[in-house]
Amino acid sequence: MSQETDEIKSKLDLVDFISEYVKLIPAGANLKARCPFHNEKTPSFMVNRQKQIWRCFGCSEGGDIFTFLMKIENLEFPEALKILAQRAGVVLRRQSPIEESNKNRLIDLCELAAKYWHKVLLESPLAGEAREYLKQRGISDETISDYRLGYAVESWDDLIKFLAKKGFSEREISEAGLAVPKNQGAGFYDRFRARIMFPILNLHGQAVGFGGRTLKSDEPAKYINTSQTAVYNKSAILYGFYQAKEAVKQNDLCVLVEGYMDVLPSHQIGVKNVVSISGTVLTIDQIRILKRYANNLALALDMDEAGLKAAERSIDLALEEEMDVKVITLPFGKDPGECVQNNPDDWRQAILSARPAMEYYFAFAWQNFNPASPEGKKKAAKFLLQKISGLGNPVERDYWVRKLAQKLSVSEGILRELILKNKIRRRAPKESAKRSVIVSDADAVLFKRTLAIILAFPKFFGELSEGPAAEFWQESRLGNIYKDLVMFYTKNSGSFDDKEDFDLFDQLLHYFEEINASEESNNLLNESYLMARDEFAVLEENDAKAEWAMLVKIAANNFFKKKIDQLQLDLEEAERRGAREAVDKVYAELCELIRQRSAL
Repeated sequence: MSQETDEIKSKLDLVDFISEYVKLIPAGANLKARCPFHNEKTPSFMVNRQKQIWRCFGCSEGGDIFTFLMKIENLEFPEALKILAQRAGVVLRRQSPIEESNKNRLIDLCELAAKYWHKVLLESPLAGEAREYLKQRGISDETISDYRLGYAVESWDDLIKFLAKKGFSEREISEAGLAVPKNQGAGFYDRFRARIMFPILNLHGQAVGFGGRTLKSDEPAKYINTSQTAVYNKSAILYGFYQAKEAVKQNDLCVLVEGYMDVLPSHQIGVKNVVSISGTVLTIDQIRILKRYANNLALALDMDEAGLKAAERSIDLALEEEMDVKVITLPFGKDPGECVQNNPDDWRQAILSARPAMEYYFAFAWQNFNPASPEGKKKAAKFLLQKISGLGNPVERDYWVRKLAQKLSVSEGILRELILKNKIRRRAPKESAKRSVIVSDADAVLFKRTLAIILAFPKFFGELSEGPAAEFWQESRLGNIYKDLVMFYTKNSGSFDDKEDFDLFDQLLHYFEEINASEESNNLLNESYLMARDEFAVLEENDAKAEWAMLVKIAANNFFKKKIDQLQLDLEEAERRGAREAVDKVYAELCELIRQRSAL
């Protein structure tokens, strides 16, 4: 097994692989990005091409190409091994039943089903009606192939019989969401019958689920989908994203539509950064996947009553995650598929003319609430303040409060007072039984890296006691070791400035012995020395400056977050007491800290 994993690593580049999930930018000898495993604004996720390793200094996760794939896709090792082996062109020895995971079996099963249904659509006389329907909808043979469309014949057990011949049990077929237990008696029957099949692929192009469209006019369920399975999580997958992800990245824009038959026509006319939600509303998991590839999202959901509600929920969630969101208005047809079929240029222009979500909300409020009247003005303010308070970026929130004040001819102070009074501002952090912020191991990792660069470049030592980053370390769980280091520098700075023969690590070891430093302090020092020797010793000075600036920014950001979280709790407490002066004072402090944090 180790030979196979080594061969895979030798043929795949970690940087290229991770770049398919996150946007990496140069950072000295490494590349950096915002971590895909926890929410952060300042990049602390680092990738080293030479060593083929990655690590996040915010959440302490790290490893090689296998660990990255396993974590980001929630896979077991056998699944990750199979995916990477296929990508690298490495032939794996046959795995034992123990090694072959259940998820791998289900993916193999779904892949076989997709291939079988695709062959039926292309070749079977029983699929003639399906082929004619797709032709009438303008779906080309190339698109049918690209999206692996298929057809499930009208039979109770056609697929079950096929898969059974390939060695899969009825239980496994059911676990993959392709068979349903009979109401009476033992056994199962096919879930999909007399339907055009749309395979839903994961990010590696593997079929993990299906959508099926009926061709029967009297069928109550026009579309049915695979149920939730071990390999298909409908809240974390988007139809067509495998085919669209490169175009999404290149355009820095994902266009979200509602149905499978909206994606396919757009793909055919060359607008390939289009995907479809698998449910009725965009989920937080789907948004976070999209954010790895693009900052911009444009929605073109059906504008009936259900579509409007779904669009609103999707927009609000994406705005809260700080995506730039726009709304597409169709010049023709009830959906993008119909618009494309009528005139492809109309669809292209509609995407280009999409307006920002908040502008859409303002227009919606003015159209539906009549702000010319006092009652309408009140309703418009309530609706728009709810939307504004959900924005993830404080600068954006401030801008739209000002805009709303101008539009309604009211003071900004009144609108901000409404936000406070009705508690419709952005969600406050959960209150803790203890009012203090708990320091996680991620802070120890960040501190260790900060100390490592000081050991490699002592000239940065003096900056350790400057700015909000210094306040963060002083108030953190690591405050004791931080104070010891500052004290050491104060006493000894003149003895090692610009001296090449000064061994800072050795001097710190002696100093820690003298002051009887804790075991944790000594361990941090030793681990930092190893990191300094392995990662920072070969850095050029400019690269070291960039690394230092990044570390200081992360610590400063943590400082502001801690203070902001505390002030938000203080604000709520003051509101509960009805202490208006305290509310104004805390709110002013909160706004100032948010401003300073935004300026980092």
